[in-house]
Amino acid sequence: MSTYFHKGELELQKKYDAWHDPKLVERLLKDSIVSTLIPFIEHQTTLILSTYDDDNIWASMLIGDTGFVKVKTSKLVHIDLSKVKSTKTDIGFKNIKKHSKVGLLFIDTSTRTRYRLNGFAHLSKELLSIEVLEAYPNCPKYIQQRVITLSENTSGLGIEVVKGMTLLDHHKEWIKEADTFFLGSMNTDGDMDASHRGGHSGFVDILKNGTLKIPDYTGNNLFNTLGNFLEYPKAGLLFIDYEKGHSLQLSGNVELLLDQETSSDIEKTTGTGRYWLFKTKHWIQTQNHNKVDWKFINFSPFNP
Repeated sequence: MSTYFHKGELELQKKYDAWHDPKLVERLLKDSIVSTLIPFIEHQTTLILSTYDDDNIWASMLIGDTGFVKVKTSKLVHIDLSKVKSTKTDIGFKNIKKHSKVGLLFIDTSTRTRYRLNGFAHLSKELLSIEVLEAYPNCPKYIQQRVITLSENTSGLGIEVVKGMTLLDHHKEWIKEADTFFLGSMNTDGDMDASHRGGHSGFVDILKNGTLKIPDYTGNNLFNTLGNFLEYPKAGLLFIDYEKGHSLQLSGNVELLLDQETSSDIEKTTGTGRYWLFKTKHWIQTQNHNKVDWKFINFSPFNP
């Protein structure tokens, strides 16, 4: 790769004096999958997919039997859609046909391990192929420990999809109680990214006008997501109802809220003084997105 960071990432790294050893960055950020992480990827049953549909960014979750992901080469990943046990009507599949750049997040909540891929997607009837452009690991911070058990029931999910533009009251309660969500973002070159946010239940505030206010906790200081927001202020958010198997996808606009220095803000943001605001433009609620048993074990010890 000729450069490791784009303009938005570099601007925030400079603002917050986040210097990174070039040798360390070179070891972490690759244009292919590190061989030692292939077994981890192929063992996963859950992945997050970020896609774009001309004006909106969406985040989606795919769940499948162990082995539904295969690393064919260090630059090519195959996802066997015949082994997917979540909905196959997700908007992400439609989006890929128009915009092939995607972001992927492989996340194992039982071990608090995650790995990100960005690249080009090619969709056929029962195969989703990903040509890798960038791959790198993430730290385990803010991942709540959950153990997933896939249902042996192979009957239909009984999916019900409802769409809208303004968050409903039960959506707001869902979000207020959430301890985790996933998100998609993009830079001005159209490079997609999929990532994760977590905290104790209630870490996402909802303002009176329905805008979500999300704290930016201390992390790796690469500013991948916030750097994307600086360049292209839109995002896709995904909330999962882990008890009922429903999903709530939001797509909308983002505004960075930096340099908040009250004692309350410093405490809420683990010292960063940073938030980002999210205003919903569209939402998709999918009843029976999956038939999965998620057993909650404990909250992340890094949660403020």
